[in-house]
Amino acid sequence: MHCDDKRMLYVLKEDIEKKWDMLRDADFSDEQMIKDLNESIRDYFECKRSS
Repeated sequence: MHCDDKRMLYVLKEDIEKKWDMLRDADFSDEQMIKDLNESIRDYFECKRSS
């Protein structure tokens, strides 16, 4: 993933927060949502490192 602006970091952060809220509402029982959240967090940090 290539990240070259702060907007991308913002979008990724918003996505993480949205997924976290959905997962919390599901009482952390949806395994696929957990995997999606984990992937989003990895993308965020990968992007942050490359910027």
